[in-house]
Amino acid sequence: MERKCPVCGSTEIITGTLLSTGGVVFTPEDQPVTRIIKKSSYIKALACKKCGEVFGFKLADIPTKLTD
Repeated sequence: MERKCPVCGSTEIITGTLLSTGGVVFTPEDQPVTRIIKKSSYIKALACKKCGEVFGFKLADIPTKLTD
């Protein structure tokens, strides 16, 4: 399936990971309070080379890894 920008319709799409100084991660809220190191996953996303729209956010790890 060809990826397409939801804003401009371009098919020039690139894949990447969202990052900041400490890294952008998803952490489930329903983890035990006693857990010292929280389970988390980096976030993958798609971006349009033509207009810069960022879309298609997805966990880099398997979602069940965060809850098991």
